Amino acid sequence: MSVSTRDDRSRRHRATLRRQLDRLYGAGHDVAALWSRIEAVLDDRAAERPPTMQALDAERVGDPDWFVAPDMIGYSTYVDRFAGTVAGMAGHVDHFERLGVRYLHLLALLKARAGDSDGGFAVADYLSIEPALGSMADVERLCERLRAARISLCVDLALNHTADDHVWAIAAKAGDPHYRDFYIVLDEAEAARRETLLPQVFPTTAPGNFTIVPAMGGAVWTTFYPFQWDLNWANPDVMVAMIDTMLRLANHGFEAFRLDSTAFLWKQAGTDCRNLPQAHHIVRALRAALEIAAPATLLKAEAIVPTAFVPPYFGADEGDGFEPECHLVYNNSLMVAGWVALAEQSAALPAAIVGASGGLPNGANWLTYARCHDDIGWGAVLGDLRGFDPDPEARLARAGRFIEGAGDSWARGEPFQSDGAALHGTNGTMASLAGLEAAVTDDAREAAFRRIALLNALAVASGGLATTYMGDEAGMVNDRSYLADPDRAHEGRWLHRPAMDWTAIETPAARRIDGDLARLRAARIASNGAGAPTLLATPATVPQLLGIGCGSDRVFFNFSDRRVALSDRGIDRLTGTATGEMLEPLHIVWLSGASA
Repeated sequence: MSVSTRDDRSRRHRATLRRQLDRLYGAGHDVAALWSRIEAVLDDRAAERPPTMQALDAERVGDPDWFVAPDMIGYSTYVDRFAGTVAGMAGHVDHFERLGVRYLHLLALLKARAGDSDGGFAVADYLSIEPALGSMADVERLCERLRAARISLCVDLALNHTADDHVWAIAAKAGDPHYRDFYIVLDEAEAARRETLLPQVFPTTAPGNFTIVPAMGGAVWTTFYPFQWDLNWANPDVMVAMIDTMLRLANHGFEAFRLDSTAFLWKQAGTDCRNLPQAHHIVRALRAALEIAAPATLLKAEAIVPTAFVPPYFGADEGDGFEPECHLVYNNSLMVAGWVALAEQSAALPAAIVGASGGLPNGANWLTYARCHDDIGWGAVLGDLRGFDPDPEARLARAGRFIEGAGDSWARGEPFQSDGAALHGTNGTMASLAGLEAAVTDDAREAAFRRIALLNALAVASGGLATTYMGDEAGMVNDRSYLADPDRAHEGRWLHRPAMDWTAIETPAARRIDGDLARLRAARIASNGAGAPTLLATPATVPQLLGIGCGSDRVFFNFSDRRVALSDRGIDRLTGTATGEMLEPLHIVWLSGASA
């Protein structure tokens, strides 16, 4: 890239960053002084950027859609559950290469709070690794090994909160006014008034959104757990600190950040404090800072919101041109819809989600998946169902009960955060939820494998960066050992956070799942399919059938346990055979080329 082109990029992104600062802080702060501070941070971190990362920056600036590619496959895991330590991860890079992985998300890697830490997401030090897992030097060595294998490393960046034993929180409790203003502290009466408008994230284990902290002189805003203190993004010092933190992490070799809980960042009286415009301005500011000082780095939004609220997390046209936000956003609704489809043997909900998932801006993509480290939150698709179902709550409650094993269900999920008053979530590994744990006959096992393949195909064929969660490639089932651990027994999501069983990858079940995944990956690469999916029309008389356009190909899914008519014809990339008039139960066909 020429010097003039590089200078043009820098000017453009600096202008975008400055606009966000004006929007967020112009009414009550000296933005000129703030801008000088942030420019100094940008210049200092850019000067410290290692030569290998600078070379990667130049490469990706020249290929900004590098992550929107048919071969972009991801994997997500906990270091301790998978390999014990960061150094131990290096010994399993060949496993990722065999799976075709190009993107690796290591969950809860940064130093967490002592004691209960929400599975590691209550961060005590953004710039240190959890000591039991290793050191930042270990991370840098792992990054080198991964880059040699063309695998980008992602780490969680919790933007909404810190742990209550973070150095900022410790200083705040000690009376430091500078750091006290990093958090939001209200008197008890005001907190009670705000509470009436705020939904609860964990109504059973952590009810409410505020925690009385005598040392802070009031109620600290704690959206998630009492030990996770929400940051005060209305304070520009928080913006400066987080830009600096993010760029320092990028210089250690991380190539992607999962922005935790982005929908909650801005707090405004009289609202539910979710998905507010200022939350988007914050993330766009972070994106612009990366584009200036570390442009090889991706931002990924964890925005678990109805599909209609998701597009702004990719960016928006604000009159001065398009302002990009996140490169990747979880297509959480599609994941939930896949399980609903299996529970009710209907493609109606995934069809609605696929239809709403198009129209992505350039340089953006979904992250798609069948399972992850969190529960299946049924309420996330309420907004999608309200367009065509008169009682979506009841429908989703039925799906949740079915996936938790009600009646003649084949699934073995367990409820999460269920107080009986509202829609809850469901825990479980992919294999257990799909019926493999409960299967006692060959036919039941075969049906479970087909359900697993269906959901993996939904993630792969819908064009996103399709990510496998740890152990799902091996068919690992629910791990109930957490119930014997006093530090984890209260947290039901440990059910699907097992220790990786390395003997399991040699079992017939793992070979079956791995073979199905390999064929799906090969089919997508052959189709040149990546990016937003296309919904294909299917007969209204066959509600079990879903059709997705992926690149040059057409993919059809039968979510029911009976054969359905298939009018399209072609060669199935998954089997190499011509299609017939019927699609078998719980089957996929991946037809090459355009419709005849």
